[in-house]
Amino acid sequence: MRKIFIESIPLSQKIDYSGGTNAIYIGEAIPGSASSAAAWRIKKLTYDVNNNVTAVQWSPNFNTFGDIYDNRASFTYI
Repeated sequence: MRKIFIESIPLSQKIDYSGGTNAIYIGEAIPGSASSAAAWRIKKLTYDVNNNVTAVQWSPNFNTFGDIYDNRASFTYI
């Protein structure tokens, strides 16, 4: 049996709290990617009244790292 090893690519992260104490948007990209480049996958977190995460939604092109972090508030998350 042949073993295959896959090395994870380290990712940079940007976290936007949108003026509050809970993270709302978390973006991941290859280190050095500009926030204006289509190189990001972004997740949006939703919270309940007790500050527990109740939903995690993804930006439209999360699977290809094809979203622009600077545009995170304008996406329709899935």
